Amino acid sequence: MKNFRRLIRLRSLRRRLIQGLAGLLLGLGCWTIAMPIAVPNEVAAPGETAAPPETAPEAPPAATDPLLVPPSQNPVINPLQTWTPHQIRGWFTDSQAEQSDIASIHLDGRTLFQVAAPINNEETLSALERATAIENELEQIAADFLRADNPDALTVSYEIDQESNQPVIYVNGQMLMTVTYLDARLNGANSLTLRARQIMNDVEEALTRYFQQRQPEFLWRQVRWALATLLLTLLASFAISHFARQVNGRRRALKQGASSPGRSPDSEARSLAALGNVNHMRTTLLTKQRISSLGIIREALQISQVFLWITSGLVVLGFFPYTRWLQPLIVDLMRLPMRLVLAGVLAYVMIQLASLWIDRLFLMFQGRTEAHLERSQRLILRLSTFSQVIKGVVAVVIVGIAALIILSWLGVRIGPLVAGAGLIGFAISFASQSLIKDIINGFLVLVEDQYGVGDVITVGAMSGFVETMNLRITQLRATDGQLITIPNSQITVVQNLSKEWSQVDLMIPVGLTADINQALQLVEDEAILMKQDEIWGSLILEPPLLLGVDDLTHAGATIRIWIKTQPLKQWDVAREYRRRLKLAFETAEIPLGVPQQVVQLSGPLAPSRVMMNGHEHTAIAGPTTADSAIDVAADG
Repeated sequence: MKNFRRLIRLRSLRRRLIQGLAGLLLGLGCWTIAMPIAVPNEVAAPGETAAPPETAPEAPPAATDPLLVPPSQNPVINPLQTWTPHQIRGWFTDSQAEQSDIASIHLDGRTLFQVAAPINNEETLSALERATAIENELEQIAADFLRADNPDALTVSYEIDQESNQPVIYVNGQMLMTVTYLDARLNGANSLTLRARQIMNDVEEALTRYFQQRQPEFLWRQVRWALATLLLTLLASFAISHFARQVNGRRRALKQGASSPGRSPDSEARSLAALGNVNHMRTTLLTKQRISSLGIIREALQISQVFLWITSGLVVLGFFPYTRWLQPLIVDLMRLPMRLVLAGVLAYVMIQLASLWIDRLFLMFQGRTEAHLERSQRLILRLSTFSQVIKGVVAVVIVGIAALIILSWLGVRIGPLVAGAGLIGFAISFASQSLIKDIINGFLVLVEDQYGVGDVITVGAMSGFVETMNLRITQLRATDGQLITIPNSQITVVQNLSKEWSQVDLMIPVGLTADINQALQLVEDEAILMKQDEIWGSLILEPPLLLGVDDLTHAGATIRIWIKTQPLKQWDVAREYRRRLKLAFETAEIPLGVPQQVVQLSGPLAPSRVMMNGHEHTAIAGPTTADSAIDVAADG
């Protein structure tokens, strides 16, 4: 048993390490996607004119809705306004909405630099409008440069505008943009000319790369890389699927082994007698933990397979300049769904790990109660009930925290929501008084140990096996398979048929013609023999108690006997005892009690009893016209 526990502990530790590494890699990947790129500050070269100090752009006005973030921070619309080509970007731009003071310039899906503009200034273009115009001009210049098919003819320069004293950047003689003071201050540059040269280098490098990556040699090389990436992804996906099938097969085998023991009742009874119900329950709990761990591994493999294909698709999109703009767009659009999925997965993993830790904690408490078998069995049932309730409370807390995090990611302000939740909860408390009664009564049931999961109870006219219990409801499984759900507030009087010990209460009717002393002795002997049996003796806690003749009626004498058994074993012991007693009565020719009827006839034709030679004889009278009466008395 110790080796089995050690093996389970080592495998559980290994699985947790694998799950932790997988979660860490997934978290790092999502964090990397969400990580902003820091741009280093730049210092002006000696002798260059620094940009004059400018007042920082005013912050955008607060949102009109206190529960929602500003529209510019919308996690769905903002990526479409940032990464789509300028022809599509206008579809998602609201001219009436507030505009951001910063926008990025992209070419082939790569960010070149950023431009800035004053906010809410009707005389100038917004940053987004300005970026759209610059991108439109840059793509036209790049197309002309590609058609010229002369990479050495590229010239990028700037000139100082005499009117505004700001540098204007030209590409092959075509004006691209004007570098403003806000552009220079954006990246920490101290002069307009320094910022102009930085933008010139970025534009020249981007146009050279634009030309090179549209050559046939480069495209064929990227096609080979794409095919190799897809092949590696297919092989990795096949390996993950194969491992997932193995894990699923082991999980099904454990489930089948737990549901169908695969042994005869006699052999199972012998094993229970040898090991005890405590070890059997502990082994069952360990099996459930292993099934749960394998389920977590299987779901983690499925999630990793989806993540693998998504990553591979993004990598393939980045190989080609025509589709590279889709890569940052999809990444930005998937940032919110990935966060939501990550929050859901982490919440699910935390709930499952909390369940495993709670089971492990209660299993440690159970291991200290092996000295007293009866107390140990009851403690196992009680701890099992407490573990289910604690698991439910922990799951509610984790789901609540995850829901608040998801709402904050969706743009809902949590502060006002949490502040209003107190008033909402105060109002709900008046409308859900029955729910509060359920929770209070369920808590008292747990503390007082009135019953637990695994007990057989009777509540009013309903009886059954306690299958599920929490602070609100109790679910019973009836003998015909019906699932009965009872709110805890409606449980006022409960009968526990299996707490600590149970008892067989048998009443055996014996015929009036039987020898009552012989019958009493036979009933007691069969019970004692059953107590001494190797199999059934472990289920009987004390010597049987013969109460004697409990009733005497026309049906016969009723003999009553009590047999104290282990919890939930009274029905098995009673069935076996009845079978043995029936065979013993047949061997001793002792008749069972049968209800009898007495018929009395009156009238001239009724037979009469007369005494002849000291013996009774039946005499039948002659014919008569009188009616006869029949009185029948029966007690059944």
